[in-house]
Order: sequence, then C-alpha cells, then structure tokens
Amino acid sequence: MLRRSGVTLVELLVALSLGGLVLAVAVGSMLRQYRGARWVEGLTGAELQLRPTLRLVADELEPLDAAAGDLAAGQVSDTAIELRAVIAASLTCDSSATVTLVPETGAAPPLGGLARPVTAGDSAWLYRDSLGWRGHAVISASRTTTACGVPTSTPGPAVNLALDAPADVPAGTPVRVTRWERWVVYRAGDGRWYLGVRDWSPAASRFLAVQPVAGPFVRRVPSGARTGFRYFDATDAELDPDGTNERAIARVRITTLSAVPAATTDSVRRDSAEAVLSRRGTS
Repeated sequence: MLRRSGVTLVELLVALSLGGLVLAVAVGSMLRQYRGARWVEGLTGAELQLRPTLRLVADELEPLDAAAGDLAAGQVSDTAIELRAVIAASLTCDSSATVTLVPETGAAPPLGGLARPVTAGDSAWLYRDSLGWRGHAVISASRTTTACGVPTSTPGPAVNLALDAPADVPAGTPVRVTRWERWVVYRAGDGRWYLGVRDWSPAASRFLAVQPVAGPFVRRVPSGARTGFRYFDATDAELDPDGTNERAIARVRITTLSAVPAATTDSVRRDSAEAVLSRRGTS
C-alpha cells in the first residue's frame, strides 16, 4: 500500500515557529554585532582625530611665550587663537647685515630645521643673551652656499636672510623664524564644527582660507562643556582674553567633544590637551 510523505498542518506551524525564533535570534545577534562595530568605529575615529590634534597643539603652542607677544592681542578667544608659528629654527653662520642659517644637518639633534620656506614678511628672532629674543623683519630670503662659521656634519645649501637692520650677532647665535598663524574652531558648510588652521600669506598680506585639521566635533553640550580653547595665567586662574591681557597667558587648554555612536544612543567623548607656554625672554 502506497503512503504519501508529507507534514501535517500542526507540524508545519511548529516548524515555522521554530524557524522564526532562529531567525529572530540571528537577526538580534547581527544587530548587536553591528552596533558594537559602529561604536568601536566611532571611538576609533575620535581617537584618530584626537592624536594629530593633540600633537599639533603641543608642537605649536609650547615653544611660544605670551609675554613676548607670541599670541596676538585681540585675536585670542574660545574659538580662535592667533600665534607666531615657528617655521624655521637654526644657528647663524656669520655676523653681518644678513643672517645665514646653518644648513640642514644629520646631527642629533639637528642644528638646522626648516618646516616651511622663509619669505619676505616673516620675522627673524635672534637670541641676545640678557636681552632675550630680538625681532627683525625679513626683507628677502634666498638659498646660498657659504663657508659656515659653525661646523656642520652635512655641508650644503644654506638660507640667507636679509633683515631690516644689521644682525650684529656672532656666528652660532640661535635664530628662529616665525609667521602668523590662526587656529580656529569653525562651522563648515555642512553645519558641523571642525578644528582648522589659517596660514598667513606674506605676499597677499592676509590669512588664507581655513584648512580643516580634525573633526567633525560637537560644539557644546547641555553641561556647558564645549569644543574650543581655554586660557590660564601663571597662578592657574582661568583668564578671559580681552585684548589687553594676552601676555599673561601661561597655559592653554584645548577641548574636543566627539560624537561617538553607542549601543543604544549616541554619546559624546570629551578629550583635552594642555600646553604650557615657555618663558624664553622678552622681545
């Protein structure tokens, strides 16, 4: 006698129910994995943005001396800080109306460092012992080959600076070249906030368009915390720059607030970096 193989309605309903449960568990597991990966991705993104930000803040701010005018009066706030960025640091090769910087060397630490080409309109600062750092305007800059009065391990092309007044310093005098630079926390066209930098163009005599460095960031949260700059004097009291007290700034704090997707809702990660300004001597 032939028997038909098949399932009853009850068996079919049971199978569908079990299949639905398995599918629900699988989908729930996938969603948890997705949310976890999204949170890790968001956290990693914030970390990766923060590292160069902290590095740049430390590198740009710590060599500065507010008492010497390295922070521009009236151009310092919670969303902007205008500073003298060091674009070259070296020793003088000679003593004359012009200053020749020691060529790039293989010494450790190096005797010469040129982060950006020096141009007319930059400022050259020469260290004069008890007088501290004295500033000169750079009239022109050119590459030259010179018999340097300071021994170098790797002789090569040097940078000759024509200044607005005779240098009148011996060979081996520390010299640094600076250019104004403006760090800003700004709102971009997409409506989000970023940290960026505006370079000064000596040729155009103006700041160039902002270049984003890190972001996007959350500008502020209900607790009052915000992405931006805060300033403190030598007594560690918070200072509100007003155009007259910038020379009293001894420490700068930059805070970033990054949106981090969490498992159930988006949260905000808060990170801060401190930069203690130097006390090189007055200009």
